[in-house]
Parts: sequence; structure tokens; C-alpha cells
Amino acid sequence: MSRRFSIPLLPRDTPLITERVTLGEKLFHDKSLSKNGTISCASCHHQDKAFTDGLTLSKGINEQSGDRNSMPLFNLAWKSSFFWDGRAKSLRDQVLQPIEDHLEMASDLRTVVATLEKSSRPQFDKAFGPGPVTEEKITLALENFLLTLTSYNSKFDQAMSGKAELTSSEKRGMELFFTEYKPRSNQYGADCFHCHGGANFSDHQFHDNGLGGKFSTPSLRNLVLTGPYMHDGRFKTLEEVIAHYSGSIERTSTLDPNLAKHPKLGLQLSNEDQAALIAFLKTLTDPKYHDSGIPKKVTHPAN
Repeated sequence: MSRRFSIPLLPRDTPLITERVTLGEKLFHDKSLSKNGTISCASCHHQDKAFTDGLTLSKGINEQSGDRNSMPLFNLAWKSSFFWDGRAKSLRDQVLQPIEDHLEMASDLRTVVATLEKSSRPQFDKAFGPGPVTEEKITLALENFLLTLTSYNSKFDQAMSGKAELTSSEKRGMELFFTEYKPRSNQYGADCFHCHGGANFSDHQFHDNGLGGKFSTPSLRNLVLTGPYMHDGRFKTLEEVIAHYSGSIERTSTLDPNLAKHPKLGLQLSNEDQAALIAFLKTLTDPKYHDSGIPKKVTHPAN
């Protein structure tokens, strides 16, 4: 149950500096990156939803529905692959793909570069020194900004530091979360920690959880803000998510072993234990992104 963050492997060829972070944040909200100037990166990644959008499937230009649920954007420095299917192996690869994806921003990079050359050249010169706007500079600025989005100060973190106290229900949920399901040893936990362990509550690997295919394990931090859930947004509530893992899961040859070992009818957690798990998961919410329903401004270490 590690709650310590390892030192991330930050890019060595470009430092995180204020001017690039500021430019990256501007680009993140710039609708001119899309073909018809109607959406930006921020259209699918809202700060008050931990940089998700609250939709089952994200929408691109002309209200087109994509084929995946929007992923949260925080603690990305600890990831080594991106998108639900992991097709991007770096943030630099990831940030440009939505710009040209026909279901998302549907633009082309040559047009975006030309547009930014006219509208934002002074900001690029300030961030990178004199010279034309390039795809690489766009990539590095967005990377700089995204790397500053962090989450590490939830009630759970405060409790682990002795600055807060979990309720009895939250403690029971934490016990279930971090306990193996191993009846022979008289252990009847929920087995969550296998895929959602560590400081980020994710192993950043790919698993078949009984919903068809292997997908990236998302962090459970800020989970209360990031619904609907799963790669296709099929579950609207945390109650539905817990019920899925507690009940009978379809057996396939690729089903994760830690789920395949469970009884055919599932863990069959009691209603009380399911509620306790949800109570614990809610302690992973960072007030930086949400506090009594009021969004808070994210502060960046580089500023």
C-alpha cells in the first residue's frame, strides 16, 4: 500500500519553465487548433471534472461522438503510455493526435502551425526564443503544461500523513480495497490493489476486466469527478462499477487472473461492504479540482 510517489522520468531535453507552461495552457484552451474553430483540448478535459468531460463518449467537432470515454489528465509524468489502448508511448506523441483525428479536432498540423504563426508568434518567441512556430514547439509547450497537472492531496493522503481521520466506513473500505480475496487464508477482501495499487492507484498496465478487450488501468484518484466509467463510459455511477466487480464476470481467455480466480458468481460483497468501498474511493478526491462543487484554479509548480 505504497503512498509515496516515485521520482518521475521527466524529459531531459527540455526543462519545465514558466513561459512554456503558460503557452501550453493557452494552447490547451485554444479552439483554433480545431478545423472549424469550435473546440479545444479543454472541451473534452474540464478542470472541475479532473480534466474529463462527464460524457459517456467524448464529442468532437460538429458534435460527433467519439468511440472512447475521456481520460483524466493528472500525474501524467508517471505514465509511459497514453490513450485507453496505449498507442501513444509519450506525451509528445499523444498531444498531437487529437488535433488531426477526424472524430476529434479534425484539423491538420500545417494549418495549425500557420494559424499560430499569425496569432501567437510573440508567445512562442517568449517560450522558445526567436524563430517560427513549429509542430515541435507546439508539442513541447503542451507537454510542459500537462506535466504540471498533479494530484496528491486527497483526504486519504491527509489521513496517511496523520492530518485527517478516516471514518469507520472509509477504513472498512480501505481494508477491503487492499486485502486479497483468498478464502483458504480466511481473507475476503475485494482485490482492488492488484491493478490499482501504489501512489497513483494504478499499475498503468493493460487488463481485461470482463468488458471485452484489454485497456489501460486508470488512476482511481478523483474518481468521484470522472464518471461515467470504463473505456466506453458504460457505468454511470460508482455503485454500478462496484457491482460489476462484486458480481459474476464473463469468463474469457484473456480475463485478468486476479478476477478469474474469483468464484463464478463473483465476490458477492454485502451492500454494506460495497458502500464502504465507495466511501473509501471518495476519499481519493483532491480539493484542488473539486470542493463542495466549486471548481478551484489549478496552480502549477512552474508558475
